[in-house]
Amino acid sequence: MTPDLERAQRAVEEYLRALGLDPADPSLDRTPERVARLGAELFAGVGVDPVPDLAASAVADTDARGPVAFLDIPFRSTCEHHLLKFAGAVSLVYRPGAVAGLGAIVRVIETIAARPQVQERLTDEIAFALEHGLGATGVLVTAVAEHDCVAIRGPRIRGATVRTLAARGAYAVEPTAAEARSLVGLA
Repeated sequence: MTPDLERAQRAVEEYLRALGLDPADPSLDRTPERVARLGAELFAGVGVDPVPDLAASAVADTDARGPVAFLDIPFRSTCEHHLLKFAGAVSLVYRPGAVAGLGAIVRVIETIAARPQVQERLTDEIAFALEHGLGATGVLVTAVAEHDCVAIRGPRIRGATVRTLAARGAYAVEPTAAEARSLVGLA
């Protein structure tokens, strides 16, 4: 889906007016245009399925038997409840059916994070993409993030983090789940 930047710009102008601001004020010069472009950038993952690209980049490797752990991958997303940022790191473990370049996995995370999200769904969608894009027989994904909706509004607590976990296949059942959890520091 291609964003309608002109429509978004008009909506930002109306939003500013609704808040008692004058979009024609020199201090707000080009603000609606900037916010419209920012929205297009922040939500570039809307309507994009990362699984086909991941699957296309995957290579069958019958020698890859052990788990792969990829830790502390930074991400930022936008909370769908307040349209505020949440950011942190994703760590994952998967038992490959096929292997992909690490950049392809980062692109999966970036694509899924670039849409209005909640952290729980973000974690689950990453696990789904790895399971289906790589044919992984076990996937464990954890995300740790700080949420601006907690830090700058409501309770106004800085430094508090939320950890979410999604497990699929072999890593959704014991005892292999313990192995995966230990790789991301949860055991």
